[in-house]
Amino acid sequence: MNLEQIKQGILAKFEKCRLVFWQDEDVEFLEQLSTLKSELDTSNIELIELDDTSHFEVKQRIELKEPKSNFLLYSNKPQSEPTRDWLYDIRLYAQQFYADSSSMILNELGMRMEFRQDINRYKKFFTNQQRYNKLKKLLPEKAEKQTLELAMIAVLAKVETLAFSALLHQLIRLYAEQPVKAEELINEFEKFDLAGVFWKMAVEEFGYLTLDIWTVNASRAEQSSGVAPSIKDLLAKLLITDCFHGIQSSGVAVQNYDFSSSLSSHLLPVNGNDESLASYPKDIRELLLNTASKRASVVNFVSSWRESRTLSESYNTVAVAIADELEIKNKLSEFKHPKDLIGVETFVEADQQLIKLLATDLPAFSAIEINEWVSKKLRGHWCSASSVKESKNYACILKALRAAKEFYDLKEKHIEGFLFDSAKNLYRAYEEELYKFDHAYRIFSENSIEISKNGSDILKATGLVEDIENLYVDWYLHDLAIAWGKLIDEENLLESWKLPGVHNQQDFFREEVRSVLNNTQVKRVFVIISDALRYEVAHDIHQQINDEKRFKSEIKSQLGVVPSYTQLGMGCLLPHKKLTAHLGSKPEYKADGLSVHGHDNRHKILEQHGGVAFKADEVLNWTNQEGREKVKEAQVVYIYHDEIDAIGDKQGTENQTFEAARDAVDEIKLLIGRIINRLNGSRVLITADHGFLFKMTDVTDSDKTALKSKPAGTTEAKKRYVIGSNLPSDSYYWKGKLTNTAGIDIEKGDDAEFIIPRGSNRFNFVGGAKFIHGGIMPQEICVPVLHVRELDSKGQTKHAKQKVSAVPLNNPVKIVSNIDRIQFLQTDPVGEKFKARELLIWIEDPGGKKVSSSERVLFESPSQNMEERKRNVQIKLEGSGFDRTVSYKLIMEDTDSKVRATHSVIIDIAFEDDFF
Repeated sequence: MNLEQIKQGILAKFEKCRLVFWQDEDVEFLEQLSTLKSELDTSNIELIELDDTSHFEVKQRIELKEPKSNFLLYSNKPQSEPTRDWLYDIRLYAQQFYADSSSMILNELGMRMEFRQDINRYKKFFTNQQRYNKLKKLLPEKAEKQTLELAMIAVLAKVETLAFSALLHQLIRLYAEQPVKAEELINEFEKFDLAGVFWKMAVEEFGYLTLDIWTVNASRAEQSSGVAPSIKDLLAKLLITDCFHGIQSSGVAVQNYDFSSSLSSHLLPVNGNDESLASYPKDIRELLLNTASKRASVVNFVSSWRESRTLSESYNTVAVAIADELEIKNKLSEFKHPKDLIGVETFVEADQQLIKLLATDLPAFSAIEINEWVSKKLRGHWCSASSVKESKNYACILKALRAAKEFYDLKEKHIEGFLFDSAKNLYRAYEEELYKFDHAYRIFSENSIEISKNGSDILKATGLVEDIENLYVDWYLHDLAIAWGKLIDEENLLESWKLPGVHNQQDFFREEVRSVLNNTQVKRVFVIISDALRYEVAHDIHQQINDEKRFKSEIKSQLGVVPSYTQLGMGCLLPHKKLTAHLGSKPEYKADGLSVHGHDNRHKILEQHGGVAFKADEVLNWTNQEGREKVKEAQVVYIYHDEIDAIGDKQGTENQTFEAARDAVDEIKLLIGRIINRLNGSRVLITADHGFLFKMTDVTDSDKTALKSKPAGTTEAKKRYVIGSNLPSDSYYWKGKLTNTAGIDIEKGDDAEFIIPRGSNRFNFVGGAKFIHGGIMPQEICVPVLHVRELDSKGQTKHAKQKVSAVPLNNPVKIVSNIDRIQFLQTDPVGEKFKARELLIWIEDPGGKKVSSSERVLFESPSQNMEERKRNVQIKLEGSGFDRTVSYKLIMEDTDSKVRATHSVIIDIAFEDDFF
């Protein structure tokens, strides 16, 4: 160190105090004192050599005689004991200067001189100026030894956060890329004598301990046998401990299973009371105390790693590799109930086993259990991790299982069949509940199709697909068709196609559109007509809209025309006084003399009634200004949407019918938003020309009627209907007139007839298909009508579903272990008035410092039974030293609004628990 550096170091000390002690015990700078003295004179600093002067005289001079002068007090002898040192009290407030390299480093780092030996130990680290500069940026003022070592490791790891977790995250990234990269970084730590420091941090944080580095130095044989600590071993133990905890938190006495005995050596923390650790240094054994706190640290670390957006991919890579090596799939197979694994997020094999258990014995579990388990898993890691190829598959399986359970429960409710005393009552039952059979079947089938695209299909392997299909086709559709057909015959409905309290489809414009314009202040009505939008699909739109705040939806139905097919249904929805049929080479319908076929003709008809017609694609592509110009003169705007029928009514794409139904829901919601937000619409009606029937299995002979060929008088023949005149009659199909079932005027047109197969059958002379419409099954003729309107701020407040409330059952909450459960009550059921609430839950100390993990919890139970709305939430404390006399706070934060509720918490950890 040159003289100028020494001078600048001394001057820096005098900026803080007029008295500076310089202990030069190695007598490195005695010969330079005279030169330095003259240099310091120019700065009004006098150098006193303490070893040649009475310390008592020095004390008198610097404190009494010259109390404002600057003095550098030099000595090259060891400092005396405080009781023999006349200057000890002065040393306490004066500055200390050291001129050796270690001392200068400590000076620059703002650390105390007591760490000189530590700097000496790590001299190799400080030989590189780039490393040193990075360290200075990372290290806080007045750092302790542990912080210094952590910062040095952080520099080597290229981490900018001073935390052990950040170091481990970096090693995990490297390990996931290539295990050898993590090993190379550990070797880099070793190069600078910091590897032991890193592993000691692992002991302190997680209780991770191997047999060699804290006793006698490990031999090469021990290292090669895996006794030496390694990132691979640490990660395996972290994951096994987390998995073990997940099983335990599910309420399982895991110690009674082979899973525990076979993996017990992988559990953290190591038991500090184990006699085998007696040879370990005392400070290491002390680090192993507080096992519950360390176990909570393990679980918290693994959870945050798994949920991290930047690290989740590395988690998946590591978890899959470790599960394969330790045969986790085989070990988890001994758990035979889904609830045993509901708390396990560690390995995808836990989700696989849970799914297998559900799929093989679905009826054994209640709907509440299924809904709770599926909901939890759908929000879990392995169903939402985008980097896991199978995640969508797992989500589809779970959704299909939930839908299958709903179907089974509906069946149990209607096990006696569909016995109603009138067509009106059966129709109303379909409108209110029976449509849920079709909905559950659609959701199950849509997801099972998606699963089958990805190879292995557990739903088929367990017979669920076949069972649901058989129940839907051979029981539900079959029995519903018989019950409905019997009422049709008994009430001669085809001679007078009306039901009390239900509007007919041909009256749609008058009853729905014109009534809005005449009875409200609405100046413009938008009508979305979606081809083949059946009632149960429309119900999805209705529910999703009402879950939002700005809009309100009301749903009802209208009695669809027969035959229930596009040209007739579309024509009936247009404004008209007289609707006529004209039988030529094919049926043509006219509204007051104008053809209803084709978009341009429908536009012309609407123009006569102050309306216009557009296609959905046009509307979605308009700019705001363009759209407003297009509709500004219109009272009525019809928008024609075609997704379901366009896909379902073609043999090449009919298997995508249910996927098209889901897309239709999304597209119609998008249209509603465009209309209200961009076209200044305030009232939107959604309806359809007809519904549809669909089954997954291929058409067989039993699905067809005995009619072998087109009868004489046929004008048009399709799978579900024949239209013509002078058609034959028979017992296996119905015959009727369009004047009775569609309001066709026969004075100015033809008296058209139709025949339709009974039940859900098809005619034999037309190539059978899975997607059909045209008949009179409820799925075809219960045509939805939705009224959607925008709400003002007052209406939004009144209409908006309130989120359910959740409260802890005990107040104050008492926590008695580092990993404990808090029981909550969801105060209201999810339903018409309330919607689900997602909360982030954690505990803070009085100063606002977070002292636990954050748990994301969705309260979504629809149960009317309060007991079934209770649920336990596991909280994992972070750290130790909790005071039972302090009032901690339970924070419950709404994940959307960020509004918080707080409750008092007492943390009273009487003793450290262990796994057993």
